[in-house]
Amino acid sequence: MADALTMVLTWDRLVRAWVVAHRLPVLDGFMWMLGVVGRGGMVWLVAGAVIAWRRSSRRDFVALALSLLLATIVADRILKPAVGRMRPFDRVPAVRVIGGRPNDSSFPSGHAANAFAGALVLTTTVPNGALVWWPLAIAIAYSRVYLGVHYPLDVVGGGLVGLACAACVVAVQSRFAARFPASK
Repeated sequence: MADALTMVLTWDRLVRAWVVAHRLPVLDGFMWMLGVVGRGGMVWLVAGAVIAWRRSSRRDFVALALSLLLATIVADRILKPAVGRMRPFDRVPAVRVIGGRPNDSSFPSGHAANAFAGALVLTTTVPNGALVWWPLAIAIAYSRVYLGVHYPLDVVGGGLVGLACAACVVAVQSRFAARFPASK
């Protein structure tokens, strides 16, 4: 078991090193912007607000906001302090970080948790938007490795946290909607 964990963590560090070594300067600003709009689920809240306003559907927006809140609490307030994984730039100080250096733990990625929670909820709300939501979520998660602030397993873990949190909220919302249909 220890050998398998060592292999996975070695793979994790090697993939991060490869991504950072193969950055394209033309993408640096775009990746940084993905990190900015992904912070705190901002891009998902804006998209959800626009959708809710157009459809007059507050319930879907509330589900989105609750999913993002739950993902943030689980990732940033519970798992990061419990796991305490060192950030890549603390482990290898010579690697250039694009943008700021977060001062919390590395695992899981809060950006990835919010991105995948947002993508799942918005996909249930606007299924035709899935071709936008999921590539955006993946791009935000990937940007965290590209910028040098996370390992690949951090974003995978964050993505799984986000999916689980959103799935729970969507399930509760579905039960609530079945019991209390929206009035017209």
